[in-house]
Amino acid sequence: MSVTEFTGVTGDGDRGITSKGGLYEFWTDEGARICLHDTGFRRLTYEPGRPPMLELEFLYDPEWTPPGLSKTPVVVFRFEDVRVVEWHEDQEGHDCVRACPDAPPGQVGQFDWDGTDLFTLDTFTVRLLFHARRAAVTVRAK
Repeated sequence: MSVTEFTGVTGDGDRGITSKGGLYEFWTDEGARICLHDTGFRRLTYEPGRPPMLELEFLYDPEWTPPGLSKTPVVVFRFEDVRVVEWHEDQEGHDCVRACPDAPPGQVGQFDWDGTDLFTLDTFTVRLLFHARRAAVTVRAK
């Protein structure tokens, strides 16, 4: 059974990414605390190259951006050697976003890792299940 290799994340078992603690709160290897529950899902990029790559981008709400990340409020997960299992677009979610300017298109309902190499992302408009051998976490400016 393959286990995803993470880079850019602390190796401290209490502060890193674990299947039990999930992907919502962890520290980078440079000591920045990431709280994905204070972000919105902003972008998904998939490149079916060799190896296949998937990039997920989350943006902090200005009101909730930690002081240490004020200049780099974008959290990026870059997954490599990806195999997409399910990609489902929720038409009702897309219709709601078009009809209601206050609808949260980037609201994340779930972003989990099973402890091996399987990830699940559920947003207001997209459900994505995928396997990935490697994941790099970085922060950057808008």
